[in-house]
Amino acid sequence: MGETMAVGRHIETDQVDRLETADHEKAAIGVYAGLIVKRDRLLHDLAAKGKSAGITIISAPKGFGKTALVLQYIAVVQTDPTRGYAQIIDADGMTKHELVRRLDEIGQSAPSGVGPLVVIDNLPLYGTAKIKEVVEVLRAMRGQGFEFVVTCLPTNRGFVAAMGDSALISSQALTVQPREYPDWVRVFTISRRLDVYALTQGVPALVALLHAATERQNEVDLLEAGIVELYGSILRELRRERDALYRIVCTLILMGSGNLGDLERGGIRLRRDTMSRLIKAYPVFGIDSADRAFTCLGATGRAHDRLCSDIAARRPAFADRAVRILMKSGRTDDAVELARLTLSPRDSLVLATDYPVQFALAGHATFITEVFADGGATPTAGIEVGALLAVYVASLTLGNYRTARTSAHELRKRADEISQQVDPSDWDCACAVDEMWASCSGVRLPEMPPSFTSGKQRRDAELLRRHVSVYGKLIGGDGRVSWEGDDRPPMLHGSEMDIPALLLHADRCLDRALHGKQLERAELDDLEDMTERLLRRRLLPIAARMRMTVNTCRLSMGLPIVDERGFIDAGTIAVRESDLPTQLYCLAAEGWQALTLGQTANARFRGQQVLKLTGDGEGFLRTWAHLLERTAYLRETSRVKIRQDAEALDLTQEGCDAADAWSVALHLSAARFDSELAAWYSLNKTVMLDPWIMPTIRRVMDLLGPRCESLRQIVPRERGSFAEPNGRQEPPSETLRELLAGERIAEAGEVIINLFGGFHAERNGHVLTESAWRRKKAAVIAARLVLNLGTFVNRRTIIDELWPTAEYANGRECLYVTLSSLRQALGQHGDGPQYLLAQGEGIALNAEYVYTDIRSFDVLARTILLGGEESSAQRTIESCLKLEELYKGPLYIPDCGNTSYFVRMRSLFATRFIDCMIRGIDAALHVDNLACASWLVESALRQAPTREDLLRRAMDVYNRSGRRREVVALYNGHLHYLKREGGGLPEKETAAVYARIIDERGDPVML
Repeated sequence: MGETMAVGRHIETDQVDRLETADHEKAAIGVYAGLIVKRDRLLHDLAAKGKSAGITIISAPKGFGKTALVLQYIAVVQTDPTRGYAQIIDADGMTKHELVRRLDEIGQSAPSGVGPLVVIDNLPLYGTAKIKEVVEVLRAMRGQGFEFVVTCLPTNRGFVAAMGDSALISSQALTVQPREYPDWVRVFTISRRLDVYALTQGVPALVALLHAATERQNEVDLLEAGIVELYGSILRELRRERDALYRIVCTLILMGSGNLGDLERGGIRLRRDTMSRLIKAYPVFGIDSADRAFTCLGATGRAHDRLCSDIAARRPAFADRAVRILMKSGRTDDAVELARLTLSPRDSLVLATDYPVQFALAGHATFITEVFADGGATPTAGIEVGALLAVYVASLTLGNYRTARTSAHELRKRADEISQQVDPSDWDCACAVDEMWASCSGVRLPEMPPSFTSGKQRRDAELLRRHVSVYGKLIGGDGRVSWEGDDRPPMLHGSEMDIPALLLHADRCLDRALHGKQLERAELDDLEDMTERLLRRRLLPIAARMRMTVNTCRLSMGLPIVDERGFIDAGTIAVRESDLPTQLYCLAAEGWQALTLGQTANARFRGQQVLKLTGDGEGFLRTWAHLLERTAYLRETSRVKIRQDAEALDLTQEGCDAADAWSVALHLSAARFDSELAAWYSLNKTVMLDPWIMPTIRRVMDLLGPRCESLRQIVPRERGSFAEPNGRQEPPSETLRELLAGERIAEAGEVIINLFGGFHAERNGHVLTESAWRRKKAAVIAARLVLNLGTFVNRRTIIDELWPTAEYANGRECLYVTLSSLRQALGQHGDGPQYLLAQGEGIALNAEYVYTDIRSFDVLARTILLGGEESSAQRTIESCLKLEELYKGPLYIPDCGNTSYFVRMRSLFATRFIDCMIRGIDAALHVDNLACASWLVESALRQAPTREDLLRRAMDVYNRSGRRREVVALYNGHLHYLKREGGGLPEKETAAVYARIIDERGDPVML
């Protein structure tokens, strides 16, 4: 597979030189660092087609490996003893006369044989008459026994049509197929984590670039550059020939991805034969014939942006149409990004005028303000009504109420122009936005006749009006909202932001937090993520509403408040909007937040203020504020005062609401008037157990703690399970397991060097065998630097260790050569990851790209030995088991140079390993986990069978496990060892443990 091809003496030297300078073709055949992948499948097809048709045409764009394939085919033919003759003609730039003359020379000079091969590479485009003459020559020579292979670009359709009796190999056939991909992986050590077809669509030139592709930015740029060069060559080819595909291909690249139906709805006609040619000739757009989806390569990279800019500079109308297609398909984010990249200020202004509400409702109000700032337009400068409407909606979502008032005033003055210049559905959406900010003074839109928007209501308008209704009931009404028959609107369309759906989703979450089922943690995380996106886009009013919702959810879930100014900022914006219900809600929510933090006086004051300012129609706020005030009072007041107030309560009152009923019940519970509490609960339990108020009561009883104990005992279990003091439980802690070597998935571009149990190195998940280490001492330097990963080692230190007897100059020269060999072994090159770093006289391995078991060992050992008493036994045991799995044997020691440093480090790691095992054995014995204790004992004894503190624990473990024979054998074996080493005796503690075990068993002591 990786053999180097010898083309033969019949290929002219200048032609070979011209082929070798074609970088895209070298990449296409897999030529990278001297490597090549043989295309056996295609070679077999070429041979079969040549035998049946005599003439084979390979039609594909640059980068698909046409030249590489024919060179390999020539090599195959030349090694065939029945044929032997093969000739190649690089026809790039040749006139028709030059090509015909060259064919005549070959026909006269070719030796007699079976099927001589002639390859015409890069056939130019000729006129119809010239193509006919070339075709006649080829057919005549075919009649004489010649076999032809002709490569050309897909735009050379005239030649392909004229050679109707030939065989054709299209671009799709040249792509790297799944069964071929293992050969490319093996030759180029491509990372197994890469999504090859998503990155390359199987184009050989791009697959070869995956040799250096990692997740690092410089390698990503290299692949993106290859993609842009591929697309650029296709565009140049289509533009030069004025091909009908040019406009379609430009639009596909500008859009990046999407559906072909979007192009048709945008006014681009897609004929069936045109699309068939696009799919077969240019399989680089990922077109799925079933669902008609397409995906361009590298559509999110900076290089792709430059390509889009080049297309727009040449054909501005293409960019404008692509943006409008994206808008019609609902991809506002992509449309804004493309418009900022390609459209002029004037075109952007026209675009904003044509879509006056869509950009703002998709979260891109800043785009509108930028467009009008760049265009120099202002709401009073006589701009079109559609532009005024765009500024109006964008200003409201940004919180720029002064500009919104100015725009609304101008729209009221020009109300007669609205019906002629604004789409009715856009106006209906703008009116829904107006209703959302109805409390804000000076932003009202002029009224239009009902017939103007009749039947023109859009989904966005429906969602906004639904939000206004729901939010008004939640905050400014009784708080009861019915969601029956109301399908939950999607909060996001992929990565798109949908403000109407987002607001209604926030209402649903707020309702669930206050009166219903609590949110899942994942839902809360989504809300927090969306809030951050809103803040990044400077949509302050919407973000404030979201922050208010998130903080309410965290309060209801008993989670700490991380955004302490959330309610304050929302209240501030409500003041600017003259939104009194939201102001009061935020004031009460601040009180609940203060009560959670123990600030009872602050909380009670806010509850009292809300009670003063709310009316009878605002049932929810009154209930919430009343319970807040009572809870704060009961928390800060002495039991004596509470009992005095409880004696004055009127327990005969009838018709009280839920808030009053719970207020009396809480007061009686705090005073420990249990008999009165039982009677009061019996009379009012129907009102008190209303599900609407129960989530708030849960919070109240949690805050009051022991003072609600009496009430907690009489509430039914199915209702009171929520009311346990501090009932929320922390999620169980989970041990963070680090993937170790052997089960660890290698990152793209990462080198793994393990030293326990011997030297072992991998790159991109492939083992670096001995053939990769041209110099033995390169591996020694790698091991030496791994032991100091993250720090620099002086060159002199390494020279003294590896070449102790050499002169310094000779040692430095040897080090230079060895470091070069090390870089080559690791796959380091100029544009790729820098695994080996040098600073001054120091050298080091780059910890960002190099993983080692030494570092994992240090982390685990630190966790085990420095965990302290607070570290749980189970966590210590798990860490020891992971360490035992990691420590595959003693540290690697090289067999050359001065190895004293490696010997010292081996002893250090071995000692630390045994210390950790002993800590794990003690922890396992503490929780009576004899299975883990036995496993750790046996692992430690394999490494240090003579350490007596380990022997003592081993005998203890064996004794508890009933393995008496092994206790005796272990102790006697240690005695024999001491006798051989000089006749010493075991330590007193060891002998005492053995004696205690034997005495407990009643067995004779065998010494």
